[in-house]
Amino acid sequence: MSRPIAITILGAVIAGTVTLAVSTDEGRDTGVVAVGDPAVESAATTTSPPTSASAQAVEERRDRVRSTRGASSTATIDAPTTAAPTTAAPTTAAPTTAVPTSAAPTTSAALAPQSWRDAPAADAAACAESGRSIVVDKQWQRAWFCQDGAVGEIIPITTAANQPDAGTYDVYAEDYQSWSTLTGQPATLDRFVAFTYGKYQGLRIGFHAVPYYADATLVQPLESVGDLARFGESSGCIRVLPEHAEAIYSSLSLGDEVRVIS
Repeated sequence: MSRPIAITILGAVIAGTVTLAVSTDEGRDTGVVAVGDPAVESAATTTSPPTSASAQAVEERRDRVRSTRGASSTATIDAPTTAAPTTAAPTTAAPTTAVPTSAAPTTSAALAPQSWRDAPAADAAACAESGRSIVVDKQWQRAWFCQDGAVGEIIPITTAANQPDAGTYDVYAEDYQSWSTLTGQPATLDRFVAFTYGKYQGLRIGFHAVPYYADATLVQPLESVGDLARFGESSGCIRVLPEHAEAIYSSLSLGDEVRVIS
């Protein structure tokens, strides 16, 4: 004999679906009907066919559920999550400013000639046309050897400012060693080659090595020979380095020309 079944509407609505628990009065579950999903409803109704009376009751209950779904069901809708706009902070590259490089200031002192090495090229026209000769350039504190009108070695010198005068002279004496007291005490003059006489005292003027005193102290440092700042320190002779005094003494003979051009 068919027994009527009681249908309890739990009223649980999950995500828009009403779940009906169908149970008998004996407490046995006969099925779960999900209202709102046609596929599930179809499957549920085919699982346990009810009687006509109970089917009508179920349908009425379903209609009531459907009519109240909008009021009784609570839809869970995920609110759209709007990501916070990611705005990349503008990166401003540090301005690259080239540091101006300033050349060292060029002063007149830096440009001023310092020694015989700053002089222009030696002029071959100052040489004797033939034979051996030597040219004295007081302005640039230098001298150069000549052979048949061609410029040879250029050497530094230290001279007086006011003598000898410009002109052409002949070698008239050569002393391996000589002496002088013009510096205030006796000094030795090696490889003396005389070519004229002084304008004021009439003493011999010629080439010789840098003088030195009895204790071997030099009248001036050898490295200062040719410095323009030393121009005028000599009393009248032409001081040269020891090796150049030797070369002059060895190469020039009596009668060879000495040309003073400044």
